[in-house]
Amino acid sequence: MRGMGEGEILLDIKDFSVSFDVYGKKSHVLDGITFRVRAGERVGLVGESGCGKTTTLKAILRVLPKNAVIGGGSVLFGGRDVFGMARPELDDMRRRGAGMIFQDPSSALNPVFSVKSQFLTALRYANPPGTPKERLYEIAAEALDSVMLPDPHRIMDSFPYQLSGGMKQRVCIAMTIAAGRRLLLADEPGTSLDVTIQDQILRLINKLVSEKGLSVVMVSHSVGVIRESTNYVNIMYAGTVVESGATDDVFGNPMHPYTTALMSCVPKLTGGSIAQGIPGRVPDYMNTPAGCRFAPRCPRAKGACHERKPPHAEAAPGHYVSCHFASEAV
Repeated sequence: MRGMGEGEILLDIKDFSVSFDVYGKKSHVLDGITFRVRAGERVGLVGESGCGKTTTLKAILRVLPKNAVIGGGSVLFGGRDVFGMARPELDDMRRRGAGMIFQDPSSALNPVFSVKSQFLTALRYANPPGTPKERLYEIAAEALDSVMLPDPHRIMDSFPYQLSGGMKQRVCIAMTIAAGRRLLLADEPGTSLDVTIQDQILRLINKLVSEKGLSVVMVSHSVGVIRESTNYVNIMYAGTVVESGATDDVFGNPMHPYTTALMSCVPKLTGGSIAQGIPGRVPDYMNTPAGCRFAPRCPRAKGACHERKPPHAEAAPGHYVSCHFASEAV
């Protein structure tokens, strides 16, 4: 796939919807999500557990379960529709275009094979046929060194159970970047690690993005992680993008009631009171509300909120909100 200049649109998701067939019924998970990722950009997806963040990442790689049904819209990578790609083009996109970093490195690595065996297998898939094994080994060692793992050759000879959680996550990151991919899909890469190692992993990803000119989609339910790791953010709720814009703008001036409620749940260093959760629960995807999906939990909901879905409109320059009454934000 051809290279891209800084600022060009690498990933473009337009009004994309996905449902799942579950025992003869439809679970409407993604409902018309729209966002872009430009070359060299760090984009966040933040929201409660179960809001469709991981499903969005799987759609980008076209690895959705067999019971998934595309309800409309498109996922464009490098200007090409991922769901319209023939198998050779799809394989090329996965080899050199986008790769995923999973939240649990222990499940991403096979415990019965050495790191070297798994790393070289991944590189054979990503590199031209006939690439010498010695060259693949060099690429792997260089990648392990770039993620600040000491003694890459010892790591290559190790089995996953011999490595700590942080080391295994660094191995997974190295395997993703060694193939020369342009987009990293980071699915809560530090959630299964302790907070100090989580911080190291997030700093490492930011460093690699800056040095190598990569793009990243960072998924998290932590507002703090997204605020520190991205320059553009999409707030997701129940399979919809309810607010999007520059990270500082969205968190500095939240316009959607859900964003405001989400931020109120973050504990304050100054103390003063215990952070409260958001009343209610995420709607049943088999029986979603007719209008705004957040309306049943929204303190500002009015008649229109329960009747029709709000458009994702520009409420301020570069700041988009899906709310009928965004102008009333406080």
